[in-house]
Amino acid sequence: MNLPDTLRLNEFGFHEIKHKPSPEELRHYYAQRYYQEERTAYPTSYPPEELEHIEGKLRLRYWVLTQLRQPDVGSDTLSASTSGGSFLDIGCGEGWALEYFQRQNWEVLGLDFSSFSLEKFQPALRAHLRTGDLYEELDKLVEAGTQFDVLWLDNVLEHVLEPAELLRQCRALVKPQGVLMVDVPNDFSALQQHLLDTGKIDRPFWVVLPDHLSYFNHNGLRNLAAATGWHVAKVLADQPIDLNLLNPATNYIMNRELGKAAHQARLEQDNFLLQTAPLVAVATYYEGLAGVGLGRSIVAFLQPA
Repeated sequence: MNLPDTLRLNEFGFHEIKHKPSPEELRHYYAQRYYQEERTAYPTSYPPEELEHIEGKLRLRYWVLTQLRQPDVGSDTLSASTSGGSFLDIGCGEGWALEYFQRQNWEVLGLDFSSFSLEKFQPALRAHLRTGDLYEELDKLVEAGTQFDVLWLDNVLEHVLEPAELLRQCRALVKPQGVLMVDVPNDFSALQQHLLDTGKIDRPFWVVLPDHLSYFNHNGLRNLAAATGWHVAKVLADQPIDLNLLNPATNYIMNRELGKAAHQARLEQDNFLLQTAPLVAVATYYEGLAGVGLGRSIVAFLQPA
């Protein structure tokens, strides 16, 4: 794959931006972006199928981490005995995970640059949010000796300047039997290489600077986890929407008008599986997709090494 000249392959085996912005430049960029979001018609609701999808993903991930923390629990059970614990969502955004875990009787805390998104969707959780620089807020928790049963990094690691430092901070904040969930885009995959090689796409569409500073693959994420004190306990994929790019009739990169239909089909497929199949079977299915490198995202469950 011809690498964009703005990126390099680092020592862990994933791609990152060559010339990183300063922390001040990045803070300014996100401050401007949030300012623009606040001034525009930011959505205040989602259609039912989107809400079902959000809930379904959280239910599956909650089941997986419950199996890791309490392997004696039944294979498809989410009973009252599995509820409770402490939960930290780093970059909590709209607050869906915070709300889900609180519903399961967990003590929840969210960190984010701004309260804007959370206040739109989960205003009742405002008291559970701390705003500011993520590294600084995490340092405060480390200095206080605080630890959590579950930590959550959902589409955050690709945005930060120093992902290794963030994982080290998380390592200091996790309890001995705890779990860190990391969800990152699956970038520079074998499928994406094939799509470029065969001319089905004309550019590496997943490179989006300066929003994404790191571009993870399975091996690179595993290497980074090992270097920062983590064991990769389980990896899932999500619905492999990129397979649509093999078919000109559904190639949403070369024809942007097809994007909405591809997204709707993705939602319907995920929702159907979670409605009709046991959680253990759904988890096995997505684990199999991850094993062959498919899925637009890598969903890794890490535990202290």
